[in-house]
Amino acid sequence: MFEKNKEKMKEKMEPDKVLRFAIVAVILLFLIGALIIGTRMMNPRVDATEGVKKLTELEDANVQKIDAKIQELEQTEADEAAAWKAKSAKEKMDGCIVLGDSTALGFRQNDILSKSQVKSKDGATVSDAEGSGLNELLTAVTEAETAPQKLILCIGRGDVAVSGETADAFAANYKSFVEQVKAALPDTKVYVCSIPAYLSLTSTGDATGSADSDTDSDSDAKDTTDNSDFKSSTDSKSSTDSKSNSDSDTLSDDSSSSKMSTALDVTSYNEALKALCKEEKVKYVDTTDLTDASYYGEDGSTMTKAYYEACINKILEAAFRNYVIQ
Repeated sequence: MFEKNKEKMKEKMEPDKVLRFAIVAVILLFLIGALIIGTRMMNPRVDATEGVKKLTELEDANVQKIDAKIQELEQTEADEAAAWKAKSAKEKMDGCIVLGDSTALGFRQNDILSKSQVKSKDGATVSDAEGSGLNELLTAVTEAETAPQKLILCIGRGDVAVSGETADAFAANYKSFVEQVKAALPDTKVYVCSIPAYLSLTSTGDATGSADSDTDSDSDAKDTTDNSDFKSSTDSKSSTDSKSNSDSDTLSDDSSSSKMSTALDVTSYNEALKALCKEEKVKYVDTTDLTDASYYGEDGSTMTKAYYEACINKILEAAFRNYVIQ
């Protein structure tokens, strides 16, 4: 009987146990759910979609602004280059002065530059800067109301043809003059042009590429040729060739007795000038490739207008590299 009652009790308690377990499980699930919901409410997930969209829009806008600015700058540079190209050499060289001997004077005689932009004297040399009038030209520049922004030195042809100095001695004299210029015009940029070549000389030794003396007076210089400052005898020319350690070029013009069989070689002098410019930290303007026959007269020494047009472009290219010259 006892066993039977026990069985009945057990059967009666079994559903209660299942029910209690189910209730506990539900309560646990409820608590877990509440915990999850509470955690999410305390740490809500941010929807970044709108933020990313705005950042993308801002990025696109900035890129467009940058591109527009770049295009604007490129257009401005193109306009400036076009405006520069349209200017004459006189306009481009505004505020600049070419100083030197008859080579410099050619810029004015050929109407490449104006009189105020050229300070020159036929026969001026660095070998005798005082006696030849070179110092006087520099004084005229330094005493002007406004100092030039750029000073281009075109000198040395007379030194090669007349003085008979070696390239080293010539460079030493040139160095002294450059230092004198830098001291007198500390805010002026200095440029040194190479010495034009001599393709030939006359039988008397005249370097016929010389031009008129420039007295810098109010009246215009006359277009007559004075070669007196470039006179040298055959012996002195040979001495010059020997001292410069350069071989002379042989001409084959047997039909004209007015031509000598040799021409001055200025290569060693220009090499000395190039080294000097590097030492003095001034710009060297290399015109040594301007030896085409069209750049010279029949005498092989006088430079034509075509020479000066090509030469001024080389000067402009050296002095104004930010612009397109050609």
